[in-house]
Amino acid sequence: MQSTDGMAAYGHWSFMEGNFGLVADDAPTWCKNDTQLTWAQRKERMEQHNTLLWAKKMVKTLQDAAGENATIPEWMDKIVSDDDKKGKCRWAVQESKRLKAEGTETSQWMEDLVAEDAKWANRWAACKVAQLKAVDEEPPAWMVENGRRGVLEAATEKVEELQEEIEQMDLEREQEVALVDAHGDATLADQNMLAMTKAVRTTTLSQQSHVLEGALEELDHAEVEMKKEGMAPEIVHTVKHTMRKAKYSAHLLAKMLDRKMELANAVTARV
Repeated sequence: MQSTDGMAAYGHWSFMEGNFGLVADDAPTWCKNDTQLTWAQRKERMEQHNTLLWAKKMVKTLQDAAGENATIPEWMDKIVSDDDKKGKCRWAVQESKRLKAEGTETSQWMEDLVAEDAKWANRWAACKVAQLKAVDEEPPAWMVENGRRGVLEAATEKVEELQEEIEQMDLEREQEVALVDAHGDATLADQNMLAMTKAVRTTTLSQQSHVLEGALEELDHAEVEMKKEGMAPEIVHTVKHTMRKAKYSAHLLAKMLDRKMELANAVTARV
C-alpha cells in the first residue's frame, strides 16, 4: 500500500466527510457532499455530527465533575476517543517511523494510532479516486488499490456496528422476556439471565441438543393430551409451559451456535 510516497505527490492527506466537492455517482456515501446525498443520508450525517458534539460535551461535563473516576458510557467514550485519534494520527506515524529507524520498539497504543491513520488515508484515497473520475481523470493505480481497501474497511466496520446494534437489541429483548417470565421480579429475572449465560458457556452442543429433543417430546405429548382432553385450564397450562420450555431450549442452542461462530471468526481473524 503506497500511502506515503504516493500521497506526497498530492500533499498531506486530510479526510473530512463530504469535503471533496463533486465526486462520481458511485462514490461511497461518506465522500459525497450534501448536494449529492438523499434527504435520509443528509439527515443521518447531521445526526452523527450532532451526536459527536453532544457526546464530547457530555464527556467533558462528566470528567469535570468526577475527574478520573467519571463513569462514561462505552458507546459515548468510543465515538469521542475515535474522533480524538484523528488529531494524533500523523504525529504517531512520524514518531513510529523515527523510533523504528532507531531500532526502538514502539508501544501498542502508538501502533493503534498508526493503523487508524492508515484507515483514514485509505478512505481519503477512495474519495480522491471518485473525485478524479468525476472530472474524467485517471487516478494512479496505488490510489485505486488504497481506495478499494478503504471501501472494504468501511463496509466491514459498518457490518460490525450493525451486528453490535443487533446484539444489543437481542439482549434488551431477552431482558424483557426474562422479566415477563419472572412476573416482574427484577431480581429473579437477573438470576435467570445469569443462568442462561452460564448454560451457554458450560453446556455442550450435544447436551443442549438432547435437552431440546426432550423438551419437544414433552410438547408433543402435551398437545396430544390437549386434543384428547379438550381445552381444560390445566391442560392448556401444561401446553404453554412445555412450549416455553422448548422455546427456551431452542434459544439456548442458537446462542451456543452464535458463540461458537464468534470464536471461530476470532481464530480466523488471527490467522
